[in-house]
Amino acid sequence: MADDPIRGTRALAFLLMMTGVLASASCYRITATNIGSIVKDASRYDGKTVTVWGTVKERIDLPRLKCYVLDDGTGTIAVSTTGPLPRVGEKMHTRGRVEKAFAIGRRQIVGVIEPPRPKPTPMRRAPHGAIQPS
Repeated sequence: MADDPIRGTRALAFLLMMTGVLASASCYRITATNIGSIVKDASRYDGKTVTVWGTVKERIDLPRLKCYVLDDGTGTIAVSTTGPLPRVGEKMHTRGRVEKAFAIGRRQIVGVIEPPRPKPTPMRRAPHGAIQPS
């Protein structure tokens, strides 16, 4: 009987921890900027870092240009990346700097540029006797 309060406390702590993890994992949707707002008022966002999320609608993979088009239901925006391109139909979020490329009349070309991702550090040889990760 003495274990019941401890077991209940552990279960409550675990439940609170899992709720926090799930809430933080979905926070990007709450803090994300609507793509339609960026496209509509590009001069307001030009040079600012934003988080956007949506569904990948298109991929462009050229020798000197890698980008994908995100659609969040309010609009679409091109995201330039140095990392691997996501699959079409994948839901994702990213953070990057808004850049107004050029304008022709009232039409503006706006995109998000992701910062370069760090290259993975090669794993050093494990010390003698250490357990190797599988």
